[in-house]
Amino acid sequence: MTDVVSEGLNYGPIGIARPGSEAPEGMRVRTQRVPLGSSDEIWRRAVDAVSGWAIKKAVRFRVDPDDARVALGRDYDTRFGIGWLRLLEPVRIVWIAEEPDLRGFGYGTRTGHPITGEECFLAERDAEGMVWLVVRTVSRISGGRWLLLWPGIRIMQPYFQRWYARAAVGLATAGENPLQGMRGMRRRMVGEGTSQVDGIARLGYGMQPSRGPFDAPPDEPVELDAAELPWELRGDGDAREPGSDARLS
Repeated sequence: MTDVVSEGLNYGPIGIARPGSEAPEGMRVRTQRVPLGSSDEIWRRAVDAVSGWAIKKAVRFRVDPDDARVALGRDYDTRFGIGWLRLLEPVRIVWIAEEPDLRGFGYGTRTGHPITGEECFLAERDAEGMVWLVVRTVSRISGGRWLLLWPGIRIMQPYFQRWYARAAVGLATAGENPLQGMRGMRRRMVGEGTSQVDGIARLGYGMQPSRGPFDAPPDEPVELDAAELPWELRGDGDAREPGSDARLS
């Protein structure tokens, strides 16, 4: 971190978004930590995702220069646009994590950014081999004209973190030829095959539902008495609805 010039940044000190770092007074901390999986391939993909701007670009940011891997101390202009909204967010890479089980980078805001502070994208692998995405933001609203947009910016910040997490899940777990459109969305949310009960539960209860008694198949097969089933489900070709005339012509 000592190699990064702080001139031009609109906050200090550098490194406040590192996990475990203390946030300066007046700044809010938001952390999103999402499990991605436990395979070596997922770790490789996750490291690739947090080595450059892939996560930002997946949620409609444009980045200039668009480096495949960020460079320590380099300035970048990130732009977000959706509908009438157009925001320029100038940032600088202020630290890079290159530990065996922790990869990624942190970027700080430069003068002109609507937010003052620091954010990081990290891929972390724990002792059990589970790979996690960590997004940590330590920030406050910038002064001047940005104070007028304070309510909207505060409301949108947690949504951006969720979008980042969703993008990272897609980048780390997508196949070589991912499905497009609605089929792709269903595959990402539900999974493959007919036994993904947990995935189906997500559609009804949200991305992290509490487990219920019907969220998993029974441990042992269930024997059904055909005589107790409704007549439509008995599978008997000669069965008729009660009260119906079997001598139809």
